[in-house]
Amino acid sequence: MSHLRNVRVNYSGRWSGIIKAVLSLITGCFWAISLPAQQSTNDLPSVDLTLRGYLQRVMQYNQTVQAQMVDALAQTYKVKSARGIFEPQFDTTISMEADKRLNNAEQQAQDGSNPTYEDKNIIYGGNLDMLTPIGTKVQLGATMSDLENNINPNGLLSTYTYPRQYQTFAGLTLTQPLLKNAGLTPIMADIRLAALDSKIAFQEYRRQLMLTIYQAQVAYWNLYFAQQQIQFFDDSVSAAKEVLNDSQEKLKAGQGAQLDVMEAQSALALRNTKRNDAVQNYYDALGHLQVLAGVSPDPTRPASGSPMFRAVDDPQTSNSPPSYADTYEDGFTLNPDYLIQQEKMNQERLRLGVAKNQLLPELDLKAAYGFNGLATNDPIASWNNLDSQGYVSWSAGLELIIPLGGNIKGRNDLKGARLHLQEAYINLKGVETEMANSLSTSIQKARAWQQSIQSYQSVVDYNQVLYQTQLARLKAGTVQAQSVLDAEADWLDSRQDLAGALSQYHQTLLQIELADGALLEHYNLEISQKELQQQTEAMLENNQNYSVPKIPPAPDEFPPMPPPSKDFPN
Repeated sequence: MSHLRNVRVNYSGRWSGIIKAVLSLITGCFWAISLPAQQSTNDLPSVDLTLRGYLQRVMQYNQTVQAQMVDALAQTYKVKSARGIFEPQFDTTISMEADKRLNNAEQQAQDGSNPTYEDKNIIYGGNLDMLTPIGTKVQLGATMSDLENNINPNGLLSTYTYPRQYQTFAGLTLTQPLLKNAGLTPIMADIRLAALDSKIAFQEYRRQLMLTIYQAQVAYWNLYFAQQQIQFFDDSVSAAKEVLNDSQEKLKAGQGAQLDVMEAQSALALRNTKRNDAVQNYYDALGHLQVLAGVSPDPTRPASGSPMFRAVDDPQTSNSPPSYADTYEDGFTLNPDYLIQQEKMNQERLRLGVAKNQLLPELDLKAAYGFNGLATNDPIASWNNLDSQGYVSWSAGLELIIPLGGNIKGRNDLKGARLHLQEAYINLKGVETEMANSLSTSIQKARAWQQSIQSYQSVVDYNQVLYQTQLARLKAGTVQAQSVLDAEADWLDSRQDLAGALSQYHQTLLQIELADGALLEHYNLEISQKELQQQTEAMLENNQNYSVPKIPPAPDEFPPMPPPSKDFPN
């Protein structure tokens, strides 16, 4: 029974009727005095808002979606950063050395009985280092040593002018892992993991966008429902006023009772109160709608009671719920949660492959090949001597490193990687189960709401006819005012139930599209990862408020301590 029927009076006794009449009079007078004038939602012109226009605004201005876009863009740069391991590195060095010491007997014999040794050397070097995708470390280097010392190759008693000598070397050094760290898997692992993180970030953007669009549509239909409630209560207030006027006219004509007038006044006051509750619900719905659209309250309308937006689309729809089989198949290719877990499984497979490689012994092939040059007092001649390729140095060999404890780290990393892969698989099956149940429940709910809408529509049509009939009978004097108010209350309740059912039906259809991941496809909002990157870069370029210089600095981690209180000793 309607909550508006609480004003019904029971005429079961004379004194009971008098007492309740007095209470009704007191209630009506109280509400008439305490309630302000009825709030109007048309004091200022509102902005008509279509669902599509609202969704476009949410897409453009919702800060949560924008933040997810920036995060997805940041992940693409991490992929580029990971590829930097193949960037060639050039380093150059220059060093100066000086030495002056006494020679021992052996050194004097080798140096022509020279009692001292002095040298001043300047060494120049440069290397080009790079890494290949199969793990080969390549170093191409060259050095030149400017040597100046007091060594006399002809003996101490001979005359010798100590020249400056220039010694040069240029060569290539290779280190190729043959077991551990060999091949594409361990070398490309970080790049592939970063690429998978980028795909996960893209799916997280899709998930956030779908969730935001779902919330935006729910907010839009909640606003529509709140508007309808206000309109329904406006009609209800008008009906109560009409009954009150009729009761007052009959009282003046001597055909009615004061109790009927008081009863109509109480019903009008209650309807005004319920309408004010509906207005508060409207502004709650409006606030949520504005938050999702990134809109702040209009400072020109403080506490005006006037809406900034008015939902104009009708929730009436002929769309039927999709079949479970179709939506379930779509979920495997469109549901972002499922796709995220798939990428996480790929990451764990990759980590397992790396862990298997790290369990192998470390066996490296090392090789070097280069040319030497030497000249006196002429560095150019030293390089020319190097170019003759007559003096070659080379080496080749194998290096084997075996952990004596049986590779404790490698064995435990492998066990952990296998468990993480199992965990990812369990999470994937969990998402699959959740998706299936969510689709099944939402489809059943949608079918139930569809049937309820048809039933509520029949009830609305019947109650409308009943109310109009009772109102005509009231004017003819064949029924009491309470019968009209009861009929109007039933009509009001049935209209609210129908509007609520339509809103719930839309929300349930959205839940289906949210569960199978087809929500973006339904609104033609699916984009590629490359297109998202371009859109994000354009957004950041056009919106200077999001630039790093505009971000406020972080507050002090430790604010200054206040002075000690005088009430306590230091």
